[in-house]
Amino acid sequence: MNKIKSFRFKVPSWNMPSDPVKAVWWFLYWLLQLFVQFFWIPIILMMIYETYSNGVVGGVFNGIVSGVFTLFVGLIVWAALYGALIVIKVSTGISQAVSEMKRMQQQQADFLRQAYSPLMGNNRAEREGRVVEGTITDLDEERQKRRREQ
Repeated sequence: MNKIKSFRFKVPSWNMPSDPVKAVWWFLYWLLQLFVQFFWIPIILMMIYETYSNGVVGGVFNGIVSGVFTLFVGLIVWAALYGALIVIKVSTGISQAVSEMKRMQQQQADFLRQAYSPLMGNNRAEREGRVVEGTITDLDEERQKRRREQ
C-alpha cells in the first residue's frame, strides 16, 4: 500500500486550464514531466530485451554489451528530456516573473495617477480641453511674412 501512495505522488497533478491553447501547452508539459519521471521503465525493458535477443543470437558477451549500450543510449535520451524539462521550467519562471513585474508596475502607475491627479489639477478631461487645434504652416511661408512685415 505504501508503494502505491509513493507511485501516486510521482505522477504530476492534473490541473488542466480551461483555455484550449493553454491546455495544449499544459498537457505537453505534463507529458514531458511524466516521461522524465518514468523513463526508467522503458530503459530497463529495452535493456532486458536487447540482452536476451543478442545473447541468444551472438552469445552471452554480445548480449551483455548490447544491454549496456542500450542503457547508455537510454540514459542519454533521459538526460536530454530532463534538460528540456529544466529549460522549460526556467523559461516559464522567468516569463511569469516578468509578467508579474509588468502587472505591479501598471498597478503602481494607476495608483499614483489616481492619488496625485486631483491634487495636481491634472485631470485628463481638463488636459484634453486645453488642446488647441490648428494647422502647421510651412516655415518658409512664415519667414517670408516676417520679412515683408519688417
